[in-house]
Amino acid sequence: MAAYRSVPTGGARRRVIRRRTLLLGALAAGSCLLWPAGTTLAHTCTPDATVAGSGRLLVPKASGVSVFELPGRMQRTIAITPAQGVATAVAASRDGSLLAVPRFWRPPADRVGGQDILLVGPGGGAPIGTLPRSRPGEALGSPSWLPDGSLVYERRVLSGTNEIVQIERAAPGGTAQVLAEDASSPSTSPDGALLALVRFAGTDRLSVMTVGGGPEHVIVDQPQLLSIAFPRFSPDGTWIAFTAASDPGVAAEERPDLPADTPPTDRPTGSGVHPRVGYRLPLLTDTPPPIGARTVRAHGVPWDVWVVRPDGSELRQVTTFADDDSSVTWSPDGQHLATFSAEAMHVVSVDGAASYCLAGEGGYGGIEWLP
Repeated sequence: MAAYRSVPTGGARRRVIRRRTLLLGALAAGSCLLWPAGTTLAHTCTPDATVAGSGRLLVPKASGVSVFELPGRMQRTIAITPAQGVATAVAASRDGSLLAVPRFWRPPADRVGGQDILLVGPGGGAPIGTLPRSRPGEALGSPSWLPDGSLVYERRVLSGTNEIVQIERAAPGGTAQVLAEDASSPSTSPDGALLALVRFAGTDRLSVMTVGGGPEHVIVDQPQLLSIAFPRFSPDGTWIAFTAASDPGVAAEERPDLPADTPPTDRPTGSGVHPRVGYRLPLLTDTPPPIGARTVRAHGVPWDVWVVRPDGSELRQVTTFADDDSSVTWSPDGQHLATFSAEAMHVVSVDGAASYCLAGEGGYGGIEWLP
């Protein structure tokens, strides 16, 4: 059975829980099908006439998907019928023949809403397949395709005041296999060998494991990064981009149980050589927080884009937008990143030196960049 994560109470609410938990709160209450982007202190921008890179940038919008043709920014819509609910992400299969679109909606017979993953062709229309929720109030999301055509995704459900979350793998119409419990935001490497995921232990940690199972390795564990989301492997598999909410009031220091000069790859939380990248990495040995433990989520705290190597080296911040609940994806050539937040959409170079405003309005959810 999946482990439980508690919903923050009391003073923790002053930070306001992150969008992913707010969504499940809406599912439990059954009172919300649309959410506004909201007003924050983060920046806005004036769209540039053209942006760097080429291809098609896919963004969830209303009940379907919006497509930006790059570099010219021409926009069109992929409608998914029937037009109901809210799309929360979009992920394309490796050959681009299918789109996985999680969509939140409430059947008339259910007291609360939920989220299924719809499989549609690149032109939209009626879904040709569905990964359905198993009960009201359950949300399937964060889809990532494997080369064999199966999907890795997260399954969330509220049980009373606690949240159950796990990562699963399934082929359309097949039986789901649990890959990780008490973990979220899955993403697979281009060759399908590695799985990036997020775990919570006071603050979020980014980990990597093999899709087939085996040791799990922490690659990002920074106290100032309160929340981590949307890890995405670069097209060549040599980098992982992700978004993170940081608290400037928390020092970027080592964990208190380690000497200050301990290198990240020598932390005594385990040992072993990563089966693919060949580096010695820390193993995740922490147990989940107990039921009832108070946690702090980071909706409303500034979010930006970061990159790191799959072995945990060369961690660096790419943007300084300080946006709200941003997501990220790679350009097909691996030279640029697109980021989508409540305030705006941008394309930035991987080194952060160049930035282009794609849209001066935003939203929420996972995005995809196709050739």
